Parts: sequence; C-alpha cells; structure tokens
Amino acid sequence: MEKPKGRHVPRSTSDPSPGEFAHSKGKTLNSYRVGALPIINRLLERMRLEEFLRSYLLRADRRCRIAPTIGVMTLLKNVLLCREPLYGVGEWAARYDPEALGFTDTQLPSLNDDRVGRCLDKLFQCDVTSLVLALVTHVVREFQVDLDELHNDSTTVTLHGDYADAAKEEKRGQQTRMAITWGYNKDHRPDLKQLLYILTVARDGAIPVYF
Repeated sequence: MEKPKGRHVPRSTSDPSPGEFAHSKGKTLNSYRVGALPIINRLLERMRLEEFLRSYLLRADRRCRIAPTIGVMTLLKNVLLCREPLYGVGEWAARYDPEALGFTDTQLPSLNDDRVGRCLDKLFQCDVTSLVLALVTHVVREFQVDLDELHNDSTTVTLHGDYADAAKEEKRGQQTRMAITWGYNKDHRPDLKQLLYILTVARDGAIPVYF
C-alpha cells in the first residue's frame, strides 16, 4: 500500500520508488509505503508504549535530532514488519510515510545504525524492570488479559567470538550486563557461548507478561 501526499501526478513507467519524488508541470508527488503501520500504530497507542518509554528513558541531549523514544519505536516497527539488520533501518524507514513512523521529513535523513544504537543505549540505561511492569499492568487492563494460567518457555541465543570481558555478570552504571558464557544450548552442544532467555506468557492470547 502506498500513501501519496500532495497533488496527484499521472503515473508512468518512470514513476519513482516509494520515498522518491515525481515532478510534472510544477506539481510534486511524494510516494511512500504505508503497509500495516496504521494497524500497528493503533495497537501501540492502546498499549501507550511511547508514553511509557518517554517516562522511563533518559532525556536526550538537546542537540539530538531523533529522540530515543522515536528511535526505539522505529526499531520495533521494523522488527514487526520486515526485520532489517540494524544498518538497514534508515534505508527501510526512508521508504515509509515519515508521519506513520513518528518522524518529520527533516529528521528521517538522520536515522542510521549509529543513531539507533545510541537509542538502544538509552533503553539499556533506564529502569527496564519498572518500565516492563508498568507497561504489562496497563496492557492487562486495557485488553482484559486473563492471567489465571501462565506458560513459561526458555531458549538459547548462540554467540560466536571471544567476548573476553563478558564471562561474568557485571554492573554498568546502575544496570546489570548479562554474562555470555559456556553452556548447553537447545541442540545439546557444550562448545558454544550463549545467553539463556526465558519468556512467560498468558494462556489468553500468548501475551508476554515477563522475561
């Protein structure tokens, strides 16, 4: 789905890709993808996710062109829609309607992997436990999630490389950095470094409530 902005210009075989511009007799057509963003945005609004992120994320420097909240929200939408690698998020976002992603036209060129990484740093530095608790409490009430039965599952994320300084948990600022160390993964291999990830969901719709 594409969302044209501005006055209509007849389409031709030379029409631009989404995010590009077409010019004809003084008229301009900006063509962007919309896709499932209106549906996703409506669900995120009911979750009040952006509001909770603004409450818990550290304030960005006034020189920052993209607020950490917007960067994290954009990365989430990317994961839900197509899962581009971090270095491809900026190019991916350029094809979509900036307004649907929470950007202005002037902000979008500043979105790159370094910017997204800095936004994730802000997320790491915040009180994630309290953020998740507040978010889940609201979602349970908003969507009337039944918590009578919970399901728990775990998985391992395998890593490759030395990670010489990550063998034990340690504090970075006020946060705990997880250890990347040896263990048996789901394939029963003892020769891989890994993280163990545990997720608890409600039987009612498999809604995540704890991780």
